[in-house]
Amino acid sequence: MEQSKHSEEEILRLGKKLIKELELVYTVNTLARWLGHYLAELMNNIDNCESEEKKSELQKECCNVILELWEKRERIPIEKPTEKLKPIIDIISLLKKNEHPFIRHRFLNNNNGLRNKNSNWFSFLEIVKNNSERIYRKSLISMISEELLEKDKEWIEEHGSFLSDDEKSVVEYLASIKEIEISFIDDSEKEITEKDKVENLFNELEGQINEQKQELLKLKKSMLHNLKSKSK
Repeated sequence: MEQSKHSEEEILRLGKKLIKELELVYTVNTLARWLGHYLAELMNNIDNCESEEKKSELQKECCNVILELWEKRERIPIEKPTEKLKPIIDIISLLKKNEHPFIRHRFLNNNNGLRNKNSNWFSFLEIVKNNSERIYRKSLISMISEELLEKDKEWIEEHGSFLSDDEKSVVEYLASIKEIEISFIDDSEKEITEKDKVENLFNELEGQINEQKQELLKLKKSMLHNLKSKSK
């Protein structure tokens, strides 16, 4: 048992979190009810112990039980950190297999000559890039509820040392996207119904896609006009 990585205080705090999570499924799961009572009894014994020596022994015993439960957390009936984020993690992992199409390479920062010759193409590609990034962020963050993300952020803030780097990084990544999207929200839209939120979401996505289409048609018209002029 690798207890040395964490202080007894951290482990006991994790134990209280596990009891709280187990309580959420007490009414429907016998194992959860038993584990919750068992952990609560161990921690209660520590609080009621008057002998410092005995209290130290009970703390070590309780910490060992908590760490053993944590190592086998896939088998215990609690909602694990990032468990409900798995569909999003799968999407992110799939996209990471290929280079992101909107990564800005250094040579693109010095494209004035190209821009002058191909201004219509650059305008179109710039809109595609910006709108596609926004559509990606908006769609990704809309797949999860704010409550779910806040709960996983709470896991990281309170028990981050017990979580893997992958678990922490995906929550931090989604939280950063959430912050970006919040910055786009008008103050007048803060108190709206769920129906309004859904309509606003799809209206915005449709608007981003329509803007790309309009720019594409503009580019097409310009190129056909140039070809027609050259043929005269």
